[in-house]
Amino acid sequence: MRVGFQNRTMGKARKRVPTKTGASEPRDLLVCFRDGDAAAFREIVATYQARLVQFYYRLCWDRDCAEDFAQELFMKLLRGAHRYRPGGKLSTFIFRVATNLWIDHYRASRPLPRLYSLDQPLRDGASVAATAVALGVDPADRAIDREERARLRQALESLTEPHRLVFELAVYQQLPYADIGEVLQIPVGTVKSRMHNSVRALRELLAAYGASPATGADHDGELPRLGEALA
Repeated sequence: MRVGFQNRTMGKARKRVPTKTGASEPRDLLVCFRDGDAAAFREIVATYQARLVQFYYRLCWDRDCAEDFAQELFMKLLRGAHRYRPGGKLSTFIFRVATNLWIDHYRASRPLPRLYSLDQPLRDGASVAATAVALGVDPADRAIDREERARLRQALESLTEPHRLVFELAVYQQLPYADIGEVLQIPVGTVKSRMHNSVRALRELLAAYGASPATGADHDGELPRLGEALA
């Protein structure tokens, strides 16, 4: 995020008006800002800025570009706050807007998109072995430090965009499958299927590369943790 974003955008904020919330319910900060609490938007930025920059970075692999995406996302929230009507978790809403922003960019930058099945985890229908060979990986070689990070990144880039988004939201943003379904507007069963296919493809790719991804469990024991070095 460029320095000075909060100062520029908050300069003309309306007078603060307290927003009532239930004692057991967290405040919806965007509702608070919509209703006149300028400090609430600064809290949104402070809470989500780093997560959003990392979210976009792992999609575009360019730090400046990731910061620009995050700034554009906050500007969208700022400009559209007067139309905001809460319908669930604020985090789910923010990541839905963030994901749609990325999808719009992704489609616009590829006027002739590659054709692949939404159930297909790897681009162009490539096999794990073919993808490893194409990346110049010798299965006998162990990737270490920088090389391992690069190969983990290459493995992630080998996923189709629908699978990559599910993996990013589940592993790095640690959203529950139900929230991911809301963000991407797909059934929870589809989220689970794409996550399963992504994990399987990445495990096989990383094994072919000679990397040793960390494993464990999260999301009620369903979510394997892969690619920790990319965090």
